[in-house]
Amino acid sequence: MNGGDVAAVIMVAGTFAVAVVAIMRTLFDHIRRTKSEQLQSELYNKMLDKLGSGPEVLGWLQTGSVQNLFKATPAERPAPYSRILNAVQFGVVATVAGLGILGIWTQLDYRSKLPAMVIGMLVLSLGLGMLMAGAASWMLSRKLGLINGKTQPGE
Repeated sequence: MNGGDVAAVIMVAGTFAVAVVAIMRTLFDHIRRTKSEQLQSELYNKMLDKLGSGPEVLGWLQTGSVQNLFKATPAERPAPYSRILNAVQFGVVATVAGLGILGIWTQLDYRSKLPAMVIGMLVLSLGLGMLMAGAASWMLSRKLGLINGKTQPGE
């Protein structure tokens, strides 16, 4: 295997790993939402079965706790802390991986040096970019009031 083949295998394996993680995350989120909706539906059905006549249902529906129960689940807003933390974690891992690849680069023979250097620089650049994106997101989130318990402007 020459250096170009090694680089291609690493790129394909990395792309495959990212795709698998994205698919698994979407699948688990779908399962969580489906279970939540099923539990909510079962609760509503049991409560309606326990109540017999129309006036009982109306009286029960007018209580404050039941009105809160029947409110629609609010749409999930992205949590700025977790988004920023994810970016910083990925940035740190990619930066260290890029530095590791560049460290290995010094030990390789002539034919393998160029692909290793290119991959190392790309991974290092990606890691540093994610760290900068995390820092920018942190500053922007603070400026917009998304962090420190404040609400979003205009709400």
